[in-house]
Amino acid sequence: MIWYVATLIASVFSTRGTTAQGAHGVREEPQFVTARAGESVVLGCDVSHPLNGQQTPYVVEWFKFGVPIPFFINFRFYPPHVDPEYAGRTSLHGKASLQIEQVRSEDQGWYECRVLMLEQQYDTFHNGSWVHLTVNAPPTFTETPPQYVEAREGGSITLSCTAFGNPKPVVTWLREGEQLTSNKKYMVSDGSLTVQAIAREDRGAYSCRAHSDQGEAVHTTRLLVQGPPYIVAPPENITVNISQNALFTCQAEAYPGNLTYTWFWEEDNVYFKNDLKLRVRILIDGTLIIFRVKPEDAGKYTCSPSNSLGISPSASAYLTVQYPARVLNMPPVIYVPRKLPGIIRCPVDANPPVTSVRWEKDGYPLRVEKYPGWSQMPDGSIRVAEVTEDSLGTYTCVPYNALGTMGQSPPATLVLKDPPYFNVRPGGEYRQEAGRELVIPCAASGDPEIPTITWRKVGKPSRSKHNILPSGSLQFVSLSKEDHGEWECVATNVVTSITASTRLFVIGTSPHAPANVHVSASTTSANVSWEPGYDGGFEQTFSVWKKKTDLGPHDWLSVPVPGSQTWLVVQGLEPKTAYQFSVLAQNKLGTGPFSEVVTVNTVVYPVSTPEPLVLLTPPRCLTANRTQQGVLLTWLPPANHTSPIDRYIIEFRLGERWEVLDDLIPADETEIMARDLIPDSWYEFRALAVMDDLISESSNVVGVSSTGRTITIESV
Repeated sequence: MIWYVATLIASVFSTRGTTAQGAHGVREEPQFVTARAGESVVLGCDVSHPLNGQQTPYVVEWFKFGVPIPFFINFRFYPPHVDPEYAGRTSLHGKASLQIEQVRSEDQGWYECRVLMLEQQYDTFHNGSWVHLTVNAPPTFTETPPQYVEAREGGSITLSCTAFGNPKPVVTWLREGEQLTSNKKYMVSDGSLTVQAIAREDRGAYSCRAHSDQGEAVHTTRLLVQGPPYIVAPPENITVNISQNALFTCQAEAYPGNLTYTWFWEEDNVYFKNDLKLRVRILIDGTLIIFRVKPEDAGKYTCSPSNSLGISPSASAYLTVQYPARVLNMPPVIYVPRKLPGIIRCPVDANPPVTSVRWEKDGYPLRVEKYPGWSQMPDGSIRVAEVTEDSLGTYTCVPYNALGTMGQSPPATLVLKDPPYFNVRPGGEYRQEAGRELVIPCAASGDPEIPTITWRKVGKPSRSKHNILPSGSLQFVSLSKEDHGEWECVATNVVTSITASTRLFVIGTSPHAPANVHVSASTTSANVSWEPGYDGGFEQTFSVWKKKTDLGPHDWLSVPVPGSQTWLVVQGLEPKTAYQFSVLAQNKLGTGPFSEVVTVNTVVYPVSTPEPLVLLTPPRCLTANRTQQGVLLTWLPPANHTSPIDRYIIEFRLGERWEVLDDLIPADETEIMARDLIPDSWYEFRALAVMDDLISESSNVVGVSSTGRTITIESV
């Protein structure tokens, strides 16, 4: 029988060409069949027997388009011949139709059924049909990223999804339910998602969704961002009483999560501080416990979590320790100056503050109000207007606050001492050129010990080299510009300090910075005024520097100041704009440092009501008259002004530049005497009026020519 079937199949293959090209056979119209993946489907094929009605044996063979040999051959009751791809899934349905179980997506395509009638002439008729099978399949993923992916903070990562189905599914990416589109952060293309410049906030779940009208498939990947810790719950300030336990919490998050916590008191690791290291514990969750707190434990505590990646963050909080009032370091001997004011102190430490201090003298309660010239200060100390022998004795104090007291101080004996006194005092002022040596004398004595002498510079300290000689004098090896200013010689013994001051002028330097810069702004202008610094020993001039606040450090513009005047009206500003101003002084040796920078805003143009008209005209009819004392300048007040005149300014000119003769002439005076004119010179004078922050135009100019003792006056 096996030999028979093999022979039959060989016969079928040998006659395929004839069957396919039978001219007299009947071929049906193509069929179109649709099935869903996983279902069962029947591909129809009819068998037509000869007209005489005889049932002749036949062979059924099925082909798939593109494959040259049949994948299914069936003959009578013999087991069918099936291609391995269809094994177990195909069977004959009816006479020649084919049933496919568990249809797959790859089964889709054109199928041809051929029926070979045995013992018949093939040129009389022909059986067979074409069937197109469409397999609809829901989306399924053929490639997905892992369930968890890691990326370093600041880097980038690409996640890719590939899906299969019929019809072809559309692949999109979502985060927290929101569909992602390409932007600066994300790049979405052909099922792949690239996350760029990864930050901590990018961690979380990213979902790849493949969808079609046959359904959808979703795959979720969780992005883990590797980076330094992030403090989510910083420590908070706490207040505890002495001997209680203090607890600071500090919660951080990070990936990887192998967090270790370090705590600092001020700048020191808590485990390195001797009095603290045995009373602290850091828990695995970052909590810091301080057992049995002491007043000295108060201060700033800083939490710093670390996972060995990047820079560890930090967060700080303050511990406040409350405790009853106590006395710290009460000296066994209290020295006070004889016949001078003195203070008997009780060195108190308390939190909350001290409310009262009770004193005892020689073992008896001390009633301060019974002693003339004695008073108790707010901190509990006793102030004695004049210390005499009556003040001698042994003193103790007991401080109190809201929590009570820690007890009485140890006894302290009051001892009278003479204050120091100066044998040699520094002079009122000294002038010396820069680069030269200078010694400022100072010497003091006391009884019985010699007082200690120190020197200090008032205001900004000097970093130049200077020495204190054994005698107490101050020596400058080489004077510098920053030595200029006020110096104090301080003589100190156990009871008090005394001070003597002197002023040092360092000549031959560039000017010092102008001070007290004041700027008054209007809509389009600003009036800048200042106080000159020390001129370094030479005539100095000024320039005003300005820039818009929002511009860079290289956008300053300078405006020269006429003469040596200490004010300037800067014009051409923009309304409603922030400006910065600074003043620079210069002399023949160079420029000094800039003054402080002052920021002002110009005024906004009014929207509905116009600004009130500010009117200030110049002084009128300036004249000059010769007298025995000099030239008398007189003028009339301005004809029109909207506010009272504040003062007048008189300027003169010998050459090209105007100088200020007097800028503090009261408003009720309209004359001034110009004295000590230089012979054989030509002078010009003019007057200006000042009202509020405005300065008027100048008056008419009068000229004065002096030749010998003759003074010629004429208007210009």
